Amino acid sequence: MKALAVEQAWRAGDTAAAIEGADRILANGTDEDCVAAGVAAAAAAADGSLEDAAARWRVIAASLTGAPAVAALARAALAACLVGDVDSASRDLREAREMLSGAAPRGLTVFIDGVDAALEAVRGGFDRAARRLAGLAVANVPADGLAAERWDDLVVTVLIAGGHDRTAQEVLASYEDRPPTTRRHLLTAWLHLRAGRLADARAAIAAAGGTPVLRRDAVLAAAVTIGLARRAGDADALRATWRRVAPVVAGADVEVLLLDAWGELSAGAASVSRFDGDTVVEAMSAVTLEWAAPVFSWWKLQRAVVASDAGVAASSALALQGTPRAAAAFAWSSVLAGDVDPEQVTAVASSLDDAWEAMALCGAAAARLTDPTAARDLLSTGRALRAKVSVDSDAGDGLSKRERAVGELLVDGLTHKEIGARLYISPKTVEQHVAKIRQKLAVSSRAELIASLRQRIA
Repeated sequence: MKALAVEQAWRAGDTAAAIEGADRILANGTDEDCVAAGVAAAAAAADGSLEDAAARWRVIAASLTGAPAVAALARAALAACLVGDVDSASRDLREAREMLSGAAPRGLTVFIDGVDAALEAVRGGFDRAARRLAGLAVANVPADGLAAERWDDLVVTVLIAGGHDRTAQEVLASYEDRPPTTRRHLLTAWLHLRAGRLADARAAIAAAGGTPVLRRDAVLAAAVTIGLARRAGDADALRATWRRVAPVVAGADVEVLLLDAWGELSAGAASVSRFDGDTVVEAMSAVTLEWAAPVFSWWKLQRAVVASDAGVAASSALALQGTPRAAAAFAWSSVLAGDVDPEQVTAVASSLDDAWEAMALCGAAAARLTDPTAARDLLSTGRALRAKVSVDSDAGDGLSKRERAVGELLVDGLTHKEIGARLYISPKTVEQHVAKIRQKLAVSSRAELIASLRQRIA
């Protein structure tokens, strides 16, 4: 197979043939234009070896000139960025910009802007980075088939990392008219798991199973699978699941924007053995970004819950003071210490987005109460909170969840452009949603539309 055929195979999704062909060409030393080397670098990233991919792209850049060298450096920057190597990524991106000429292809300048936005996200600027990436995702240029990430998928990942799960769900819903990707199915499954929609998470994982999954995606799939096993409460099933996914996780680079997914893996591994949990935690420790500290503390708390370690839970809760997870952390800490306030537990559980966690907190608190009536009430509260979880479907008024989100912002007086910015979709997409809402509500004027929406949303 010739080098160009290898690249075509990679872009067409025939990854096995592309990797085999690239390795053969590289072994023969006949890759004069570094085409096979580029496929090998892309394959390294897809296989979860992002640091290796970045190093490969730098070697390729040194062997090329002009736009191909710039593209190679930008790909190196993106791969380094995804594993939190901000210094290397910044240096690669700076060198790429310095080499960029005024006659560079439009797609290359868009790609460099995307890498810059990804760097902003990794530095903790999630909101602005997501808006920038959302704009680049609809730019009229072809996606870079050799890059480690697509901008539309990265928008969702950045929103999740920033704690904007509901907005991430809206963005995924706006992709319904696009061909689905494996990554998109897995991000959907991860969002469902985080919200406690376990049946939907299983369905999304099953949807991703129809195509070959390379290790970078397989790690995210493993996090969802372990999360589902943890929530099933079957220790034997969890142990078997971890043994199945452990080889996938071992040696993969930790992606900083999916640090919570690695936290889920650490909690599942810790449930199997302390050694396995420590192994995952050690891999996570390579991430030294300041904004990641609360994420580490949260999953340290969750592993303390697994081990019923009240002391570690208390110290973790203290570390989470002033963060969005503080109330839940202190509730778990108090429960593990045997200091259960049913009213406080109910209030905290009711405020949680994760319905499974809400039920688990109520169950753990009830188990530590000596008053059987109070324990029954807490268990009832947990079941009721779990039952409130619904899938993304019609809300009983004929409007989908996505249309209701647009409608709520219309009632608030936002323009199509402002709604698009809030939901990370284009004004054109907002216009299409509004047209569907008008049709469903059978209204002809904006005044009628707002009045009808106000009545339904209220």
